[in-house]
Amino acid sequence: SMIQFSEFALRFIQTLNQASDSSRTFLFSETVFEADPFSLRNMDLFRELVGRSGIYGKGTNLAQALSHLRSLLPPVLTDATTLIILSDTKTIDQQGALNQLRQIRQFCGRVIFLNPIPESQWQYLHSVQTFASACTMISCSTLQSLAAACRKLTLSSR
Repeated sequence: SMIQFSEFALRFIQTLNQASDSSRTFLFSETVFEADPFSLRNMDLFRELVGRSGIYGKGTNLAQALSHLRSLLPPVLTDATTLIILSDTKTIDQQGALNQLRQIRQFCGRVIFLNPIPESQWQYLHSVQTFASACTMISCSTLQSLAAACRKLTLSSR
């Protein structure tokens, strides 16, 4: 379901990784795949990496992806972590994903859900309401809405 947003997502992820030396990027659908920092420096390499990962175009299991992140050693989710999830909230096992989000909220600094579906459509999607109850849900359906969200997040972190 994220295919139509993939180019936007790739560019956004690449920009985030350029802004922070300590960021890590995990791509997920039915499985989780960590993107190496070298591939994130060049858009063509990143597209190639996503293609080789074998996860592109498959269904999404957010519960499994979040569980995987929680199980990594050394831990990637700590009180100093800002976890940013870029997804349209469409996933199998919504309740499992909600449970994982709630557990992550207990020990993670911030959890931000960037949603590329226009905010005007959120009322029609149960999954958006479900996940918004456990984390900060932010619209990123346009570059303008993403810029506004980034400004808001920057101001709220001060």
